[in-house]
Amino acid sequence: MELNFDKIFKIAIISQKFSGTYPYTKRDKKWATHFILMHGELTIICMLFIYNIIEFDLKAADYSQMCRNMCLSFVYLVITLLYINMLYYQSKLKMLIETMKAEYELAKTMSEEEQNVILEYAKKGRWLCRAWAILTTCGMAQFFLKSIVCTIYSAIQGNFRIVQYYEVICPEVIERHRNNPVIFITLYFCTFFYSLYTSALYTSVLPLGPIFLLHGCAKLEIVRLNIKNLFDNDDYVVQERLKKTVLQMQDIYCYSHEINECFQILYEFLLKATSLVLPITIFAVIQALGRGQFIPEFFAFIFGAFMVGTTPCYYSNMLMEK
Repeated sequence: MELNFDKIFKIAIISQKFSGTYPYTKRDKKWATHFILMHGELTIICMLFIYNIIEFDLKAADYSQMCRNMCLSFVYLVITLLYINMLYYQSKLKMLIETMKAEYELAKTMSEEEQNVILEYAKKGRWLCRAWAILTTCGMAQFFLKSIVCTIYSAIQGNFRIVQYYEVICPEVIERHRNNPVIFITLYFCTFFYSLYTSALYTSVLPLGPIFLLHGCAKLEIVRLNIKNLFDNDDYVVQERLKKTVLQMQDIYCYSHEINECFQILYEFLLKATSLVLPITIFAVIQALGRGQFIPEFFAFIFGAFMVGTTPCYYSNMLMEK
């Protein structure tokens, strides 16, 4: 596999370009229009979820549905923070990416053993990108399949109706025209786009920190290789290699500090958010099962919340142990 940052992590980069979080994107009028249209649509749908919670779920004491709408509303808050984080630390993220690109080029002049070390950790980062892409795609697919299955089931029962991507009640002025093809398609597209855009942001941002952490592990592993059998050489060679090791360690400390600065607040928020979203989602699933309802689309939320909470801890710990 070629050591090329853009090719190895193309899933994250494609997602970043789609969502507008790519660090190399110019923040001009074109980007601003893109952001307003995409994030504005999300804001409207999130407000619709909150409207359902206040106007219907709380009044009907439907806590299962309320928890579902709360989870989807909370997703909006999370991705907004992800976007803000990517914008605020854009220059630092570009520097971290440029550092990795430069060191991938430098690796081509290293020994085969050192190249394999960098390649091994790059593959781990690529695997994480794929894992997030698969998870978010499965979450989207579950909503889509449920709408199809429920539509087919209603036809079999003799009460045919086309089921929305995600069922929400709109304000009266829209709700009375709910079966109008234009209104139906618009609602279906908007709720589908909500899941598509949030999936793209999760896939583009969440693997980024671990990718940098894994590269830090690779750099430390190369230092370990350089001091292996160090004192089997004469004094001059030992001295030169120790100088090289000190410089490498200083570089790694600076690199790790930049990672920490870019992601510390974000990960602290995500860990606290996970402790809130996870029990709410599990409660919604249990309540639905108690009523004889099956909501498989929210199992992806449970697994996703688990990954959000554990992934930063796992890879940070890996770097500390290394």
